[in-house]
Amino acid sequence: MKRSGLRSHLSGSVPISIALHLVALLVFVVIPLTANMVLPDPASHLPEFMRVAPMPPPPPVDLAPMRTAPAPTPAQPSASSGPPIEAPMAIAADSAPPGLVPPISGLPPGTGYSDGLGVIVGTPAVPVRPPDPPHATGPVRVAELPVTPRKIGDARPIYPEIARSARVEGTVILEAVLDTTGRVTQLRVIKSVPMLDQAAVDAVRQWRYTPSLYGGQPVSVLMTITVRFTLQ
Repeated sequence: MKRSGLRSHLSGSVPISIALHLVALLVFVVIPLTANMVLPDPASHLPEFMRVAPMPPPPPVDLAPMRTAPAPTPAQPSASSGPPIEAPMAIAADSAPPGLVPPISGLPPGTGYSDGLGVIVGTPAVPVRPPDPPHATGPVRVAELPVTPRKIGDARPIYPEIARSARVEGTVILEAVLDTTGRVTQLRVIKSVPMLDQAAVDAVRQWRYTPSLYGGQPVSVLMTITVRFTLQ
């Protein structure tokens, strides 16, 4: 009995509570929002009229009839375009093909030559002989000669007694100038060994070489000579 009364009491109070919440929502939320909202009037901001640019006039149309070129008439085939029926009385000589020069008659011999395409008037090219090498004004280094001079006269250097007593050995290098006959005319010591230089110079002055040619002409030669001194 108590449960049925409680159920009827709750079923009657729930709709009333929902209705009260809806009324409160309308009073406190919806009505203030609608009261403060002012909708703009779009018609009040529009001008009474608007200027519109006129459309350009259409281009003039030429109503004159267009002149057309007459169509070319097809060529009528001639009766002579077909193969010949009768044989000709004589055969003409063929003409020279394009790009070839026909042979020239009436020219003296040696005034024209052929290059494979025709006859070219003129004298054929003559091979030019290369010029001779320039004549040397001073001694020519032995490395520039086609043939190195060969020694044909020799003289052994004399070992100085003072160098032998001091047990001095070594190699003396000289720079020599040979004249056009192969004789030694100038000497200069490049690498010196004390007590042995003069003995090397005295011996090399007596040496003889074969003459040297440069460009077909006899020339003097600049060369290096090495003399070794060794105690026996």
